[in-house]
Amino acid sequence: MFLSVSGSGFHMNYRQEVRLPKLQGHKVQAYSMPKYRQLNSPEEKPISPDRFLKYLNNKVQSQAGVYRNPVAVQSSMILIAKQMKFSSDQHTHRQKEKSIKIIEQSNEYKYNLGLGNNHELIQRIMDTRVDWQQTKDNSSMFVNFRWQQWNRGYKYDRLILNNQYKQMVNHFENHPELSNKQYLFRNLCSYCEQNKQNVYDSVPITFVLDFKDDSVDQQFTQFVKFFDKYAPKKIDQMAKKLVEYKKKLKIPVQPMNDKKIQPIPNKIPKTQNGNQYLWLLKPTFLNRGQGIHVVNDLDTIISHICEYQEGHQTIEDEDAKNNKKNNNIKANSFVIQKYIEQPFLINQRKFDIRVWVLVTQDLHCYFFKEGYIRTSCENYTTEDVSNQYIHLTNNAIQKYSEKYGEFEDGNQLSFDDFQNYLNQQGFNIDFQQNNVTKMKQLVWMSMQSVKRKLNLHQRKFCMEIFGYDFIIDQDFKTWLIEINTNPCIEESSGILKMLLPRMLDDAFKLTIDVIFPPKQKLEIVESTFPVNKYSNTESLWESIGTLESPKPATKQSALLLPNQLSSQIQQFQTIIPIYQGDL
Repeated sequence: MFLSVSGSGFHMNYRQEVRLPKLQGHKVQAYSMPKYRQLNSPEEKPISPDRFLKYLNNKVQSQAGVYRNPVAVQSSMILIAKQMKFSSDQHTHRQKEKSIKIIEQSNEYKYNLGLGNNHELIQRIMDTRVDWQQTKDNSSMFVNFRWQQWNRGYKYDRLILNNQYKQMVNHFENHPELSNKQYLFRNLCSYCEQNKQNVYDSVPITFVLDFKDDSVDQQFTQFVKFFDKYAPKKIDQMAKKLVEYKKKLKIPVQPMNDKKIQPIPNKIPKTQNGNQYLWLLKPTFLNRGQGIHVVNDLDTIISHICEYQEGHQTIEDEDAKNNKKNNNIKANSFVIQKYIEQPFLINQRKFDIRVWVLVTQDLHCYFFKEGYIRTSCENYTTEDVSNQYIHLTNNAIQKYSEKYGEFEDGNQLSFDDFQNYLNQQGFNIDFQQNNVTKMKQLVWMSMQSVKRKLNLHQRKFCMEIFGYDFIIDQDFKTWLIEINTNPCIEESSGILKMLLPRMLDDAFKLTIDVIFPPKQKLEIVESTFPVNKYSNTESLWESIGTLESPKPATKQSALLLPNQLSSQIQQFQTIIPIYQGDL
């Protein structure tokens, strides 16, 4: 038995012939690959090997009566198919080799951007790098850097170093360990327990309700009892009311066990308490202030949770309007957090603080030296819990207020502006020394709490910029509120127009430029994005430490071709395109 193929690798315009085996008492048949004519073209072309196999199989079946041994014919067909598959692989590999040569001849790296969150800023920064060129083909395997809002579509198990090719992405696989409010709190609880610290010295009093967790009955009971203990007005017939709440929320009654859900605080800190006894209800997976409610009674909390279980209407968002997205969201996990009722105020208005943190491909952590203050539009009061412009300082919310930008450009202040305000008001406080130093400590603590989780499988070439939110209370104590993936990079004020380009450019120098070094190296690289009081040659990212890598996981599996193929083919076959879904 033999396979006779004229030409090589099924090249077009070559005669291709397959001979079936000559068995005793059998006739010998030879079949040439049929041809077809392309529409409007007189040139004849051979059909694909797969279609030819199908054609050949039909021919054999139609002449089955000629053969006395169908089993032998079937075995022959299998061997023919294997041989043709090998020939097809050779042809495919030759085409891939040509692609590699094309890439090797190019002097430019390729990057691809997802839409949204001012992605044009990323484009401006990347375009300052002469070795880089943007591609809009997000299905191409030859994209060296991908930036998008979420990590949807990233194939982390296929981020593999190859001699001809490597790719970097802007999210870690397990970033929700920090950016999800529920996971963040539980990681901080575990870290503080191991290190004999009180988690409530760093974050406001917090309870987690996860309706997908078997212990949700215990979680809810723990929260309601604590809520009632410190409430100005006690709940009448507590035991009966608790059963009614669980029935309304469809919480299955579970037998109590010794499983420790979370540490229970001994008391409510002074600055978190007040006349209104305010709490915050937050779905665990949202950002930009979406889904947050300020509440002051238990019935309202239960009502909001029921709405989210059915599908709750979130705040209006211009991006959602433009994309005609449905703003109804469903949620099954929540963080219920004590509201800081006595915050430090700027001109009688509430504010919080945003800083940026970078984690590089080698798990090195950096803190950006400058952040910004986000102020509210309305004077602070606890009497009105329905007005979001009083309580939620996110720019995504404040920008819809009629007073937006009336007091500060984009409702934002620099760190220096805030220090000047403190000096003018007679506060003998060094904001950088007292509060920014504490922020760095809280950042490092949060990073330490996920050091074995953030890059659990030791994926290659991941980096991420996180947005950390802090608040200062009336006693000038710093509290960690939440951590965001995909922090806002909208240039909504003069401060952000100055800080954001430099923050991103310096971050890329520590990540992209290390993995993909410029082909023309300069002795001194000056930033094209100046920031007041800083040199154009210094990085504004301050190192705060390197995370411990997890123990080596099982080796990533690579797709391998048969042993007959060369090692070069095996290397290429590990390159698998990463699909970027819609944002």
